[in-house]
Amino acid sequence: MSRSASRAGRNARAKPGAIAVQARHEGWALVQAHPVFGHVAAEVDRYADSDARHVAEKGWAAISPQGTLWAHASRQASAGEWARMFGILLACLGFGLVRRQEPRELWEIASFLVADRFCDELRLGTLPTALHYPEHPLPAGGAEGLLRQFCVDGCPPALRAWHGQLAQGGALFCELDAAPPSWRKPVNWRERLADGIAQGVGRALAVASGADGPGAGPVTRAGRARRRLIDHYPLLGALAASFDLDEDPRSCQRYEVQVAAIDVGIRRIWMNPAAPLDDDECLFVFAHELLHAGLNHASRRQGRDALLWNIACDFAINGWLVDMRIGVPPAMGLLHDAGLAGQSAEEIYDRLATDMRRARKLATLRGPGAPDLIGSDEGSIFVDAETYCRRALAQGFERFTTVAGRSTVPAGLAEEIRSLSQPPIPWDVRLAHWFDERFPPPERRRSYARPSRRQSATPDIPRPSTVRPDEESRASRVFGVVLDTSGSMDAAILGKALGSIASYALAREVAAVRLVCCDAAAYDIGWVEPERLLERFRVQGRGGTVLQPGFDCLRELAARGAFPRAGPILVITDGECESKLATAMDHAYLLPQGRRLPFRAQGEVFHVA
Repeated sequence: MSRSASRAGRNARAKPGAIAVQARHEGWALVQAHPVFGHVAAEVDRYADSDARHVAEKGWAAISPQGTLWAHASRQASAGEWARMFGILLACLGFGLVRRQEPRELWEIASFLVADRFCDELRLGTLPTALHYPEHPLPAGGAEGLLRQFCVDGCPPALRAWHGQLAQGGALFCELDAAPPSWRKPVNWRERLADGIAQGVGRALAVASGADGPGAGPVTRAGRARRRLIDHYPLLGALAASFDLDEDPRSCQRYEVQVAAIDVGIRRIWMNPAAPLDDDECLFVFAHELLHAGLNHASRRQGRDALLWNIACDFAINGWLVDMRIGVPPAMGLLHDAGLAGQSAEEIYDRLATDMRRARKLATLRGPGAPDLIGSDEGSIFVDAETYCRRALAQGFERFTTVAGRSTVPAGLAEEIRSLSQPPIPWDVRLAHWFDERFPPPERRRSYARPSRRQSATPDIPRPSTVRPDEESRASRVFGVVLDTSGSMDAAILGKALGSIASYALAREVAAVRLVCCDAAAYDIGWVEPERLLERFRVQGRGGTVLQPGFDCLRELAARGAFPRAGPILVITDGECESKLATAMDHAYLLPQGRRLPFRAQGEVFHVA
């Protein structure tokens, strides 16, 4: 073989390795140039793990808490795939997830899923095809919440198998117990990532969504409105950059959009180019649609009339935008009433519901009779897209107050943003508080009539013994249950509600429960011990739903002294009942998630998940 042929053979053999190194360097360059991750990448030490000391032979990469990142030396991947892998590990580092947490395998799975979702929101690179994992919803609480879910409910076997393919017997987080080198200055990785988010998230999302950069096309009025929100309004900047903008007249005609509409699930805003709006009016309309998304109006509907709920939200939003002077209200007309200032969308809805025929004649930005909130409402608390929008609005509010030095956001809007930033209290916790208020722990008293057992050791020293509450006190610890047994009631909801009631009643030493079943009539089951509610027993009814006879039955029992006049009542129903209910007794309602009562409830309402 000639020397030239031998040299050509060696070059051909070396080419795949050179390509792998070049792709890895290009992927790292993409991360360094990213507005969010660049701050973290600048402090990270990166090495190629050629001797497979930290990265398994078939693994991808690993990172230590001190900020040292090792990448597989010969892994074949594109620059975009390497950028996603590097971004995931840097996100774990910035979120404080690179630490020892048991069980290690489940912790790494939870951390990877949370970090990958973050990188996907920023559209950084692409996840390698070999590492595509089964879809799994992320609960509230980030990686810690997902780890708790895995420990309680178990980790899906498909995710465990996927982690084995990802780490190949190694670990994503390594050298967890190693001390940092003496020459290295400690780095606060959380602050580095927070600085990157604060300074670059708006720009990064604008570039990723095509709103900026080469090839973006001519800037329209809606495009200029989005650019103004990103540059000058920190409150809505991140939200504005994360939504796709559709100004196609054919799309607006298909969805019957006269001015604007939004679909949070697919992150798209429709702006009709034919609408008579100038730049300031377009800015107002764009901000209006973004507040629908950030305040989670779609999922907060909770079974209310879709059009009436949309109109109530419009009144609330437009009042806040006018107060903040974001743009100019459209001259073509707007849902705004100064008399509704300071009221939430729920309060406005209750007022509009008193005259539904008149309220339905009002028009949203989409047009008369059509909500500008497009998309299905499945009754869930929050979908993933709404979780992101809620978080983006909360971060924008924090950034806005930091930059401005003081908040100029209306008090009602600031209160809603803060309340949505807190996870909702589970229905069973609220129900437990309801029981605690009505059934405080029985008072334990001591009596010398029954000597303590310790007195036998020292008979000269009298000691009282704890006595149980008297029968009169025990008889007052009862409550009533009005159970909707109509044909529309779901058996699973009945079982879950009765089980929770029985558990709380036993924990609080409730003596008995007066059970009344209701369909078209009332059936007095009598006194039932709380533990019997946990058993299977036959309910009467399964016809239509009328709840008033159930309250009338308990009121008659109270008049005869067979039920305490101040005894609390729990009503378990699906909401498909009469439109008016009259009672002065202390009561609360348990409804399935997404259902509403056809009247304004006087007592508390718990939605069973």
